[in-house]
Amino acid sequence: MNTITKEIILERLNCFRDRVDELGGTTSKIICKEVAREEEILDLEKELGHKLPDDFRWVLLNVSSHLEFFWNLYREDEELLELPKELVEIFSGNLYFGIDTILSCEESRMSWIDICYPDYNKPYDKIFHNKLAFQKVSNGDLFAIDLEEESYGKIVYLSHDGSDMHGYVMANSFQEFLDEYTKIGCVGGEDWQWEAFTNNRARPIDGSCENAKKWLEIMFKHNKPI
Repeated sequence: MNTITKEIILERLNCFRDRVDELGGTTSKIICKEVAREEEILDLEKELGHKLPDDFRWVLLNVSSHLEFFWNLYREDEELLELPKELVEIFSGNLYFGIDTILSCEESRMSWIDICYPDYNKPYDKIFHNKLAFQKVSNGDLFAIDLEEESYGKIVYLSHDGSDMHGYVMANSFQEFLDEYTKIGCVGGEDWQWEAFTNNRARPIDGSCENAKKWLEIMFKHNKPI
């Protein structure tokens, strides 16, 4: 079911950006380009050698062909937002994907396979294979869409350095990812930031879980710490 819209996403992202600005943090301009054309999708699929998952394809054709969002509340000399222990790892948010970035993301994924994780028969290595990477994380990790038959379309985390969150299912579909991730301001992308919103690793990212409610209440209702 196609429920996520550009208007909903931009409303959430603008809300977070404005609040971070109020708190004295760092933000960048939100970039939301026009939707992709069918010909552009076909050209990308030709270069990839396979079709894009339908859910991701739908977002590119109906929401945006390229979306960028970033914020950061970290300051070495000042605490801009006081957070409880269960949320203390949170300091930034990032969303960056587009029809024009897929090939670069895939190049990064394939590089990790070639250099470190070539053996599909090894459990850790296997997770890097048969994926479509769509977002780079600042530490070298990746967000990706699973292309394995039994888990096709799920959004998974690819860790290059042995994290036990490697292969964790962040969402059951790309639309679900976009919906739940923007609810919490796209916290992360390192796994140890958004992990707080997985109900102790019991489910994908949940923008309505108790920690999410707590995060949003603190973010938008509390005054800037003195």
